[in-house]
This record gives sequence, structure tokens and C-alpha cells, in this order.
Amino acid sequence: TTLNLSENDGISKQGMTMLLKLVNDISSIKATLESNHTLDLYCKLSFNADKEIQRHIGEAITISRNNVSNPEVAGREKVIQTQLNSVKRAELADLQEVNQSLYNEIDPLHL
Repeated sequence: TTLNLSENDGISKQGMTMLLKLVNDISSIKATLESNHTLDLYCKLSFNADKEIQRHIGEAITISRNNVSNPEVAGREKVIQTQLNSVKRAELADLQEVNQSLYNEIDPLHL
């Protein structure tokens, strides 16, 4: 699926955050696995837009493009690169205003 926003250079920070959440929802591992892994996004980068959000959207889209024939693999790769990377997870959680810890999803009996 292709979303062409190349003529829309006025996307707000909130709109960019929603696009980020669409391609990589960091709120839980399950949400990341269920994020859209088939969307290909084309947009003009605005000088006013948040570069950090644009970078994370680009990374998520790149993972999807590299695994275009297998969305499940793309989902697993996003989990590995974002949920299991504490620095990236903290950045994404801050951008998406997610305050819960990854460890909330782990049953203490498994530790």
C-alpha cells in the first residue's frame, strides 16, 4: 500500500506522530507486531517537521521495504530494533507519549 503525501508539506507534528504510530506502534510488543508493515510512504520532508519523528518513520518504512514479501518478518524486525533496543524504545515512547515499561509485558514467573 502506498501513501503519497509528496504534495502535503504542512503535516503537523501531531500528524507525523500518528504516521509514526501507524508504522511502528511502540505501546507494546503486540502493538508493534500489529503495526502496518506494508505501507510505503512518500512525502516531502518539511523544514518545520520534527526530524526525529521523520527519522523513525523512515527507519520503520525501510524495514517494511526490506521485507515487502513477508510482513511478519518486518514485524519481528521492528520488535528487535525498537522494543529490544532500550535507547530507541525510550525515544519512540517519548514521541508517542507511551509511559509503560517493556517489562510490564513480561510475566515475573518467567524471570
